[in-house]
Amino acid sequence: MSQPTRWLWGVVPLALLWGTGNFVQDDAIQRDVASRAERAVQAGAGAAPGAKPVTAQVEGRDVTIGGEVISADGAAKAMTQLRSEFGVRRALGGLSQVVAQKPYSWFVSRLPNVVTIGGFVPDLSVADANAAAAGAALPGLRIDDRQTVAFGAPEGFPAMTAAMIAALPQLASGRIALDDGRFCIEGKAASPEAFQALEAIGAKPPVAGYSAVPCGLEPPTISPYRWSATHEVPGTVTLDGFVPDEATRKQILAALQGSFPSAAISDATKPGAGAPAAFLEKVKRAAAELARLRSGKAEISGDSYVLSGVGPASYAACQALRLQIAQLDGPDSVAQATIECPPAPPPEPAMPPLPEIPAPILHDVTPAPSEAPASAPGGVAAPAADAAAPRPGAAAPVARSAALLPWTAQRLEDRLRLAGSVPNAAAREAILSQAGRLFRGLRIEDGMETAAGVTPAGDFAASAVYALEALSKLRQGSVSIRDNALSIAGQAADAAGWQALRNQLAGAVPAGLSLPAGPIAVTVRPYGLSLTTDRGGARISGYLPDEAARAALHALVAESPLRGKLDDGAVILPGAPEGFAQAAATALTDLLRLDMGSATLTDRTVTLRGLTCRDLIRNEVETSAASGLPPGFTADIVVSPRQTGCVIDPPASCQNDLDGLTRQNPVLFAQGTAVVELDAVTERVIAEAAAILKKCPGSRVTIEGHANRDGERRGFDNLDLSQRRAQRVRDELVRRGIDAAQLEVKGYGAARPLLPYGDPQAREMNRRVQFTVAK
Repeated sequence: MSQPTRWLWGVVPLALLWGTGNFVQDDAIQRDVASRAERAVQAGAGAAPGAKPVTAQVEGRDVTIGGEVISADGAAKAMTQLRSEFGVRRALGGLSQVVAQKPYSWFVSRLPNVVTIGGFVPDLSVADANAAAAGAALPGLRIDDRQTVAFGAPEGFPAMTAAMIAALPQLASGRIALDDGRFCIEGKAASPEAFQALEAIGAKPPVAGYSAVPCGLEPPTISPYRWSATHEVPGTVTLDGFVPDEATRKQILAALQGSFPSAAISDATKPGAGAPAAFLEKVKRAAAELARLRSGKAEISGDSYVLSGVGPASYAACQALRLQIAQLDGPDSVAQATIECPPAPPPEPAMPPLPEIPAPILHDVTPAPSEAPASAPGGVAAPAADAAAPRPGAAAPVARSAALLPWTAQRLEDRLRLAGSVPNAAAREAILSQAGRLFRGLRIEDGMETAAGVTPAGDFAASAVYALEALSKLRQGSVSIRDNALSIAGQAADAAGWQALRNQLAGAVPAGLSLPAGPIAVTVRPYGLSLTTDRGGARISGYLPDEAARAALHALVAESPLRGKLDDGAVILPGAPEGFAQAAATALTDLLRLDMGSATLTDRTVTLRGLTCRDLIRNEVETSAASGLPPGFTADIVVSPRQTGCVIDPPASCQNDLDGLTRQNPVLFAQGTAVVELDAVTERVIAEAAAILKKCPGSRVTIEGHANRDGERRGFDNLDLSQRRAQRVRDELVRRGIDAAQLEVKGYGAARPLLPYGDPQAREMNRRVQFTVAK
């Protein structure tokens, strides 16, 4: 008799066991099929590091495959092999051919508290290894890992990234970048030895197939800056201290070889930034003066110069060297020259007095009667001869003058010219003797005349010697004494010479001599200033005309991303060419827009070299040189595109895209207006800008308004116009979802033209809005 209620409870567990077994078995079968499918594809097409991995999804016996492989032919073969695989009924989906990333960029950078690694790597294992290596190389610093996987890494890429990370501790701050088979190291080295080690990596890359590109590696800044040359062992000169660059090192070695033609030069100097003004000129002088010692040492420390040793064997030559050091370095520098001289020779015996020659006796001769004076017309006798009239054979009387004619000394390139009158032969000899000591090596042209019988007020010889001492501190110029008043004009070679002259004029003055009233007409030529900028900061050295010029340069740096990173070693020195401060501000403004660069201002010539990743900035800087300098200044500007280090991931990719948008659509405004008509073109451009900015939401972006010069002569305010244009674009971007706090606006008016004024396209291209993404 059937009893369903009893066996029904036994069927239920069996059904559950059967269902569970089938479910588990089906899942295991699907995993097995998927695994075999992936292996079959990889066997047929090969694995590609950096490509999207091959994946298989199985539903029943249908396999959907996806991923990237190296070649299209390999993909077809892999799909054919997959269809023949046991258990596969249908092969769906497909494989795509992987495209290599070009350029294949990667970088690692160091700041005080963080190490950032970014760019492309072939797989996650390389990314993890790089992050671990950075943490081990610089323990205690935060590691910001921004690496992404991409196909196309060059041969030896993992080994090269590991070597670059190993070199990172040699940088105090900076960046090492790879672009395909090129690499560059930029920034400031941690020490002179670190700088040499990094240069050695560039000269001999650690991985075959890679080559270095120079891009702004700098040695550390040394303070105080030291350099010395020692000549103690016969036939050997030993150098120690620092040199700013390799070109200067070669010039120093050439100068020493010229001063010591048969000596061996042992060079132990190291690279170091921060050389004082006119460093090379001081070293050349030290080489020449050291060669005049039998043994000794010449040292430069900051702005001071010290010479010590055993002087020439001749007492006169040794004393002349001592005097030359004192005159070239100012009245307080005699202590800086410690030169051992031979003892003074014994005085020469006095000459016996010449026998006194008695004065000749003059006899009075009475004229004969026939020689009686003739009568004057009308019977009046002619007057008798003046009793004071000279007798035959007596000397004619000397005409006396109330004052001397002006006395002058002029220093030219190869000679010293003396002219004017002196009161006596003793004064003349004193002047010639001092000229020979002070201007050794120059030809002396003596055009002085003796004005006998004139006695000037004060000590004329001492006044003329004082004037010659002042002239010796100039590279070229003249001094003159007229009516006991001194005048000075000319050019000093450097700030040290100019200060030495100031020190002399502030000291004791010979009796009866009056100094010039007001500023002296002495300038420094060449008048030079050096400016450099890079990621590590900005540096200023050389001369500035006043504190206002210094403050203007400081303000420019304070408004830039280099705020708080300024090393100012410039000295205030009057006599700059007119417009020099404005030219310096223009040059620094241009440098601060580049990734790195340097500028030198020499009198009225500006030389600028730099690198940038932005073609727009290159055009702006080159145009600034053509139109932005004061009248009379000339420019030599070369701005090159960086060959490496221009990464393409955000925010750098945003900057590239925004620059491309600006180049393609320079005009968004009608002339003279900030009204944006939302026509189709403008709508598209602003929409594209918004889409680009959404890729880098954390970056600060400056919207820059620019204008042409149109209307300026009629008083039109192009600066206000450019500001309103930038503000209008900002408002449109905010309306499209860009965070208002992310956007700043800045109007530049006509100060930053993209093309020189007068160019046929200047009006169109200069009237623009562009974007700068903060780095």
